[in-house]
Amino acid sequence: MKTSLPLLFSFVAFVALGAPDKEKIKAELVRTESEFFQRALDEGFNAGMHAFMADDGFIANSLTLTREAHAARMTAEKSPTKTRTNVIRWKPLRAEVSESGDLGYTWGVAESGPAKEGPFKPYGIYVTIWKRQPDGRWKFVYDAATILDAARIEAFLRENFPAAAGEKKQL
Repeated sequence: MKTSLPLLFSFVAFVALGAPDKEKIKAELVRTESEFFQRALDEGFNAGMHAFMADDGFIANSLTLTREAHAARMTAEKSPTKTRTNVIRWKPLRAEVSESGDLGYTWGVAESGPAKEGPFKPYGIYVTIWKRQPDGRWKFVYDAATILDAARIEAFLRENFPAAAGEKKQL
């Protein structure tokens, strides 16, 4: 009985304090993802990435960038000879969070086009891992995309997310 008593107190304390509301936190992640997307759309993809990247975060696609490397890349891309060629849009299809509520991920589809208005072409599936920062904000610690052709993305959406397949032109 003595060994089960501490377990009982731990369980009662956990229930009394309340477990994190995972659905509320998932909604926070989706909202953060939307703010991230809007910032990238308004100020450029790299500015959006930099604003939502944690100090210990990195981007992994064909190359891996730390926050410092990303800042240097942004500076180089702001040179007068550089112009933005594509706008990237994305939409989360799913969000999940840890039991503790301080770590989560979103993933969904992404597309690119020459201007905010399009025309857009699906090009990949992305995943972003988010970590709650000491100030309570969410920042990503990992971001990556798998580049696919439009036909493969559309088939994936039709098979796994039929509602999203009908929305793909409205990301």
